[in-house]
Amino acid sequence: MILQANISENRYSRMDPHAIFEIIGRKRKVLIICHNNPDPDTIASAYALQYILREKGHKRSLITYSGHIGRFENREFVRRLKINLVQFQQIDPSSFSIICLIDTQPRTGNNPLPLSHYPQIVIDHHPLRHESTKCLFADIRPDYGSTSTIMTEYCRELDLVPSQRVATALFYGLKTDTNNLLRSRNRVDYEAFTYLFPLVSLKTLANIENPTITRSYLKKLADSIENSYQVKDALICDMGQLNNAENVAELAELLIRVENIRWTLCLGEYSHQLFISVRTSRRGWYAGTIAMKILRGLGFGGGHEKTAGGNVPFENYTQDQKQAVIRLIVQRFLNILALSDYKAKQVFKRKPDGYLPDLFPEEN
Repeated sequence: MILQANISENRYSRMDPHAIFEIIGRKRKVLIICHNNPDPDTIASAYALQYILREKGHKRSLITYSGHIGRFENREFVRRLKINLVQFQQIDPSSFSIICLIDTQPRTGNNPLPLSHYPQIVIDHHPLRHESTKCLFADIRPDYGSTSTIMTEYCRELDLVPSQRVATALFYGLKTDTNNLLRSRNRVDYEAFTYLFPLVSLKTLANIENPTITRSYLKKLADSIENSYQVKDALICDMGQLNNAENVAELAELLIRVENIRWTLCLGEYSHQLFISVRTSRRGWYAGTIAMKILRGLGFGGGHEKTAGGNVPFENYTQDQKQAVIRLIVQRFLNILALSDYKAKQVFKRKPDGYLPDLFPEEN
């Protein structure tokens, strides 16, 4: 039986989660793929799907990803909830009879699935990509604030109460992807939030949200802030070499909170790739579309109304070529926002030595 999602560019179909078990049937090997450099939403959603397959379908599955889990909160998230993730480079996707993409879609450039393979199941809350319409099961809900919301609904529709770990994972995935619901306009996110809350381990959640951090992280953050440029209501920063790929998103989220700033663009290189992150506080301007435009012909970009990101492969680029790409991206960003005629200034540049009092002069 083929269960083809009835979706088009202007219409999205809610899929019945029971259909997943019809597609899997008697097949035994199921692969669940997160997007690259996975965040809590994609990890939590994959973890929930694994739980559903085990508890309702008695199916074993493997969760995989490519890239790095760099943010301290995300590392603590995986460690505290004991989520088993395997690097994609360590497996052969051809050995699995069912492939699921979670919080990502086919051929978007932000997941490790080779072009020679096609997933049977896709569950995502980003805008529909045409390639997803070819999958047997494609549940794409761009009006939802997180894929964790979709997976919470699956549990409820299947009469399956999430375990404490799964509930905590879904709660944190929803919480982070909607910025504590501030980025959500859909009541389903609020309903999932209130449903999950009584099931969550608050102690575990507190430990995840307050991890220890390194001195090198703080130094990188301080240096990057000083190197930021303001162009009218936008802050732009080239962070250079990153400690991890998620540094750009962390800084973009911090800078968008600066008074009178409505746009942030942060860029940085990690593991032979240029990563970018875009944030906006403006409504009606889709950050995901802007990310796609500034990276067109260079790499891959996408996202949501107020948050977006992307990457450019930097293998075999000279330093001059890398700088040319970065300048092009920045110029495209300024052109789209009609900011090209405004002067850039370093508003966070530190004062000369001696500006701050010397607390320990005898040790100098």
